[in-house]
Amino acid sequence: MIFKKLFTDNSEESRTALQAFLEAIIGKPISNIVLQPTELPMENPQEKICRFDLNCRIDGTELANIEMQGINKECAYEKRAEYYCAHLLNHHVPKGEKWAKVPKVYQISVVNFIREKDCEKEVYHYKFRTEEGFVLHDRQNIFFIELPKVKKLVSKILDKSLSIKDLTTTQKWCIFFLYASKEEYLWLVKQIAMEEKGIMCVVEVLDKISQDEIIWKQQFDELMIENDRLTMIDFYYTKGEKEGIEKGKMETATKFLNMGLSVEQVAEGTGLSLETVKSLKK
Repeated sequence: MIFKKLFTDNSEESRTALQAFLEAIIGKPISNIVLQPTELPMENPQEKICRFDLNCRIDGTELANIEMQGINKECAYEKRAEYYCAHLLNHHVPKGEKWAKVPKVYQISVVNFIREKDCEKEVYHYKFRTEEGFVLHDRQNIFFIELPKVKKLVSKILDKSLSIKDLTTTQKWCIFFLYASKEEYLWLVKQIAMEEKGIMCVVEVLDKISQDEIIWKQQFDELMIENDRLTMIDFYYTKGEKEGIEKGKMETATKFLNMGLSVEQVAEGTGLSLETVKSLKK
């Protein structure tokens, strides 16, 4: 998927981009990032699958997962984010580790929908706290980055009532994610890249990927479809019905084929065999 490739490409530009993005969201300098497996082991067959988009270890101890989500299916994505955050902590604390050394974990969700409708902020940081605002701890951190909220900012840039220099770093990243797939806004993305080294690096990685493989727009759309597909499959897993899981995969594969994706792409995205996918093609 293009989102993963932007930050996991084996290049200095990709590493710099990932570091800059995490620093902007977490709000502190980072010196080292190591990519981790994206699928965590299940402790029992009845446990819900936990498959990350981009899982990494920060400065040797802290952990972060970055997700991209297109729609808020059944208005329950925040539950998935909370579950993922708990899994980050649960699966990466060594046996015998002192409680004082339990690492911080960060669940970062880049979403193409608005959850907090009564506020114009693009980035929300959730922690465990009381109704009065007293923080219990800062081990589990959940971030929501709501991309659609920068549309108003872009409108102001277009009518020249707002300068790019007035944007925060996180707002610039939001504009990149939301508009890098739209040819008519490439001039804006390039101007933002001139302001931020991390975004400049990710634009360079994007240009390379676009030339070597397929265009950004198609891949971005596939990313959103893929995340929605995983939500659907997770739904079937919670039912614990193997037949339902396979049916969900087949239905998703048929939908992908009808949208024009290749047999190979559909097989990779759904986990079905090439032969099974070919049998679905009309």
